Amino acid sequence: MFRKILVAVDGSPITRNVLTAAADLARHYHAELHCIYIIETGWSEEEIARELVIREVEEESGIMLAGFERELARMGVQAVMHLKRGHPGESILAAADDIGADLIVIGSVGKGHISRMLSGSVSTHVFSHSPVATLVVRP
Repeated sequence: MFRKILVAVDGSPITRNVLTAAADLARHYHAELHCIYIIETGWSEEEIARELVIREVEEESGIMLAGFERELARMGVQAVMHLKRGHPGESILAAADDIGADLIVIGSVGKGHISRMLSGSVSTHVFSHSPVATLVVRP
């Protein structure tokens, strides 16, 4: 039923549940699994300072993704890792389109609770705008 699954992760406490759900589905459907972490851009700092912060966040995010890759491997699933910059909801949808995903797996809550209260939930944005099936995993 599913050939390519995109799982969105952010390092929040729900990430393990999200990875487990995606890994179970990938194994069941013999699907290709893609794991994406989005570095949210659009902060209001000066351009140079922002770039320095983003580089540091990219390094930390790469380390986090490597940990997710090892965790998925322990679950018996190989995954392609993606690290992107941008608006999380839009970037997840764009990545799903780019890889031809037919399922997106995302957590119902994540990091950045203050910004989410102001701008809306990433999972709600993805669920509302995705042209493909979307599984929202609860804690």
